Amino acid sequence: MTILNPSPTRGSFSIGAKFFLLFALAVLMSIPGFFVHSLATDRAGQHHIDTNSVSVEQPQPHRSLLGVPLADSYRSTERATKYITLFLGLVFLTYFLFELTTGKRVHAGQYALVGIAQTIFYLLLLSLAEHVGFDLAFLIAGLATVLLFSINAEWIFRSRAVALRAFAVFTLLYSFIYVLLRLEDYALLVGSITSFAAVAITMYMTRTMDWYSSGAQPTPAPAGAPNPTRESWLD
Repeated sequence: MTILNPSPTRGSFSIGAKFFLLFALAVLMSIPGFFVHSLATDRAGQHHIDTNSVSVEQPQPHRSLLGVPLADSYRSTERATKYITLFLGLVFLTYFLFELTTGKRVHAGQYALVGIAQTIFYLLLLSLAEHVGFDLAFLIAGLATVLLFSINAEWIFRSRAVALRAFAVFTLLYSFIYVLLRLEDYALLVGSITSFAAVAITMYMTRTMDWYSSGAQPTPAPAGAPNPTRESWLD
């Protein structure tokens, strides 16, 4: 005769609780992004560039190594950092959905490392944009980050298929951010529609999920043996 483990213990978090904790983590890890925003403003000030009043039709004397106006690089980088909370939330949401579909729990520290990598992306973007212009800088920094996230997904979920799916999803995500930054007049519209679509997709993929569960299947234990304690996703 066998018995099943009881419901999760106090040391285990439900999937629903983890979802809200990840949301809070995304907001918290967005704070360093505002440091990058301030850094871009300071760097522009050192070159006597006012990013608030620069017009793309007016040529600027300060240019990068490839002849791209620095004003455009600083202004575009500042605009990119304004979307860091949304962007980081979508990155976390992608890993969260991979976690649900694979059954592999991801540690909070692994999410934090992803957030740190996302912050470093903005630093790479700013530093590269000063030398090669914003467009090429975004391509280099974005491709490096997408590859890192994809390889990290393979390390975490131990699946080449998940890594390939991660590469496809993050490539689309970074492409969306680039288009969002370049469509200044339609940025709000495109961002709103895409965010709505992301929520709708999440609702669909989690429609059968038990938000109160810990995300782990119960394991049988011999009769009379003490019930093992489920490992918390925070351990």
